[in-house]
Amino acid sequence: MHRLLTLMFVLSPAARAAAGLSPGPRQEIAHAGKGHEVHLSAPAVAVGRDGQPLVAWIAQEGHQSNIYVARPGSPDARPVRVNPDGLSAESLHQSPGIAAASAGEVYVSWSSLKSKPAGVLVASDLQLSRSLDGGRSFARPLRVNEDRPISHSFEGLAVGPDGTVLVSWIDTREGDGRPRSYLSRIADRGSKVEPALKLDDGETCVCCRIDLAAGDGLVAALWRKVFPGNVRDMVLGLSRDGGRSFAPPARVSVDGWKIAACPHRGGRVALDGRGHAHVAWYTEGRDETPRVLYATSPDGRAFTPPLPITGAAGSVPDHVRLAVNRAGAVVVVWEDSTAVRRRVKLRLSIDGGKVFAEAQSLSTAIKAYAPDVAVTPTGDFVVVGHEEQFPLTKTVVQALRVGPPR
Repeated sequence: MHRLLTLMFVLSPAARAAAGLSPGPRQEIAHAGKGHEVHLSAPAVAVGRDGQPLVAWIAQEGHQSNIYVARPGSPDARPVRVNPDGLSAESLHQSPGIAAASAGEVYVSWSSLKSKPAGVLVASDLQLSRSLDGGRSFARPLRVNEDRPISHSFEGLAVGPDGTVLVSWIDTREGDGRPRSYLSRIADRGSKVEPALKLDDGETCVCCRIDLAAGDGLVAALWRKVFPGNVRDMVLGLSRDGGRSFAPPARVSVDGWKIAACPHRGGRVALDGRGHAHVAWYTEGRDETPRVLYATSPDGRAFTPPLPITGAAGSVPDHVRLAVNRAGAVVVVWEDSTAVRRRVKLRLSIDGGKVFAEAQSLSTAIKAYAPDVAVTPTGDFVVVGHEEQFPLTKTVVQALRVGPPR
């Protein structure tokens, strides 16, 4: 069982200096257990039409991994279990997806364990759970994929302005050992799955999660593609018909990251009010130096030169996430690790990604990690991440307002 503790704090002094951002309320979800007794996935955050943050995570409880959603700061803030009995989440290696629709629906995506025949290494089903009461309760989930004894995971989740749910994932259905990226539209308030669409004939990096963004007829899908010589760079596919068809993917940047393994690191994409795509991703490039890069594109084909978001010597960036409001304010967050500390850091651009303010630390604990960020209906932002505050592990939810305090 999980218990929720709501506290009001402000940002650290360093974070107050971030030009253009003002701290709002901060809430904390305290997880039962001490130290290494607590096993959680990274959290994910969305914001409902009422401005209420919605936080999702997976918790290992005995031999089962359960999905939870909480509404921190609300009168009914107690975490709600999403998955029914007997339908456990596959693992903690990724967070669940969470998205809110303009009509009030809340959707959660996750992979469940699936029976596998002899000789099959991994098998899972991609599930979509639906709430019609703003995340207070969830109906039995809908299986998104066809009934195949293979893995369906590392998904992306988005909801279009018309309420259509879009889910992307990676699987190996073609049987040649080369994973591909797929997408399905789910109509009728998340109840009717349309046939899956293959996004590209090329190989997808099997464990680098796909990300999706949707808005005003546009759908953007971002994934890591395997190029000749085991080079693994990011590509973007853009749809102009609500996800029914996609243009051939465009390479975001020729990073030349060559690695004969799956790095378990993807990227994030968001769309602003003009339909411009904003992308942030992890790479080690040709020189094997860990970094987070950012680029933008007006058409999904031509991208600006990659802008380094991180660059501090002696630390490793990870778990990059971004969000963009309709006016073009961009927030990029990531986990910054040294041999001693793990911090959640942030950079802000108020001009559509042309210039970013200096990096600021959002966290106060010695170990803070696995951030996520979402934009609110008013154009502000919410950041979530885990912190180890001995003897507890807490999920911290921080509101950030664009502009001066209100």
